[in-house]
Amino acid sequence: MVQLSSYRVRARNLAPDSDNKIHDDDVAQQFGFSGALVPGVELFAYLSHPLVEAWGTGFFDGGRLEARFRRPVYDGDELAAAAEPDDSGAFATTLTGPDGVVRAVGRAWPPDGSTMPRRDYPSMPVPAQLLPTGPESLPLGPLGSVEEPVTVERHDAYLDGIGETLPIYRDVGLVHPGAQLRIVNELLMRNVALGPWIHTASSCRFLAVPKLGSMLRAHGIVTEVFERNGHHYVRYDALVLSDDLPVMEADHTAIYRLASTAIAE
Repeated sequence: MVQLSSYRVRARNLAPDSDNKIHDDDVAQQFGFSGALVPGVELFAYLSHPLVEAWGTGFFDGGRLEARFRRPVYDGDELAAAAEPDDSGAFATTLTGPDGVVRAVGRAWPPDGSTMPRRDYPSMPVPAQLLPTGPESLPLGPLGSVEEPVTVERHDAYLDGIGETLPIYRDVGLVHPGAQLRIVNELLMRNVALGPWIHTASSCRFLAVPKLGSMLRAHGIVTEVFERNGHHYVRYDALVLSDDLPVMEADHTAIYRLASTAIAE
């Protein structure tokens, strides 16, 4: 099996002014963290680098990457992303901090040519009023669909922000996996009235190459809500389209309501 190169990168918090105040130093410290958290979508972006370096645009023809964000990553942390083959034909992926402690784990699979979404996703308007996150749980079912254009200028700024060095994104005009996953976050943010919240895991299958200059659209369906250690979690499936072309399917999990003290290991 092919050996994938490791990748070193300095983490950056690209969302200090986000509506999600877990990316603000003062608020994050109130929940027991040392400072603002680097968003999970950026950690996912770092993990994707060795895979795209090895498989190029072919990765977007049925390649898969799943990631679970286990420990906080802070702005300026030096990270190492690695993918090692295992006995099942997959690759075990890790994102390790400067202290040698693993921050994120997951698995990746090479492209297999499967490019059809696994389920149907309805197109729904976003609600006139955001869904509340009080004592009641979020309802299961469809989320309001969201869309946003992917311009060359905005995408180049994103590549610069995450320190992406692979030329393929600019040479081919390919939308980065992290940028694709960002709109999956937007599904939650534009449908639900949120306080500070934390993206905890994503399992993504890539279906086609999304091109710059297109309109990214995302449809979603809430599949599960549950409580663990005082935190309230939501899990939802999402389909991302580039114009009308399905390009990524994601199983996305987040803590949408934090307990009074987060787990800041």
